[in-house]
Amino acid sequence: MLWLIALVTAALVLASTARASCVRTTAAEQRARADVIFDGLALEGPTATGIQRFRVIRYLKRRGPGIVRVNTGTVRRADGSGMTTSVSLFAKRGERWRIFARGSAREILQTTLCDGSRRR
Repeated sequence: MLWLIALVTAALVLASTARASCVRTTAAEQRARADVIFDGLALEGPTATGIQRFRVIRYLKRRGPGIVRVNTGTVRRADGSGMTTSVSLFAKRGERWRIFARGSAREILQTTLCDGSRRR
């Protein structure tokens, strides 16, 4: 019984930590801070480098190529090991996302959940 209480407590602490790790910003602030905003489809799941490719459905801010590379912060290696943080995106292959990113769409974009990126 104690292990169940400990498990539930740990889950609640981790969930609240993820929410607390982002400074509260409004949608307008997120839009202003982003260099590039687009709706896209994840072409692959997490990779060994943490950089995933997205097919752009439409750009909402700026323009760029049809396929972009985004550092999502989630690393998954072939041996099953990996790394993620409370603000990393966990985009699975085939999922639609709205990405709020920093950088140039012609290079590797950077984003986190704190930037406003979210699954659609």
